[in-house]
Amino acid sequence: MPSRKILQLPDEKTLASARKHFEVFLKKQELKMTSQRVEILQRVAGMDRHFNADEILEAFRRKKSKPSKATIYRTLNLLAECDILEEHNIKQESSVVYEFAWGRDHHDHMICLSCGTILEFVDEAIETRQDEVCEEKGFHPTFHSQKIYGICSVCWDEKGVRSV
Repeated sequence: MPSRKILQLPDEKTLASARKHFEVFLKKQELKMTSQRVEILQRVAGMDRHFNADEILEAFRRKKSKPSKATIYRTLNLLAECDILEEHNIKQESSVVYEFAWGRDHHDHMICLSCGTILEFVDEAIETRQDEVCEEKGFHPTFHSQKIYGICSVCWDEKGVRSV
């Protein structure tokens, strides 16, 4: 997977809050908070970039604790379902890409079609205009995700990439 913009890692209070939220969510689903689920939660919270399930699996292969591929995929799905992770279907990726979202403010993404870099941004004017359009149309949004695909400045300037 290509390099990604570094994300801010959660502090201990945020991680503890995420863990408690996950425990409550699992209990409602009549599932247990296993040691492997805790390890997976801690691992994804420590990711400083967007990641896919195979990267988490590979990180565990280098450790003594080795949750199965199925356990990792199921846990990632559960973490996304309870809003601790955010899933992104990125056009050029063959799988879902995740980011640790618990305690983070809303943001949007720019994705380079050449190198795969994902840049995060917030633009209040765009957010305001989206809200205005929803109000004009009588639409009541619950969430949104904006992805802008293009060529990053590094690929544009240094590699001479002008199209994909």
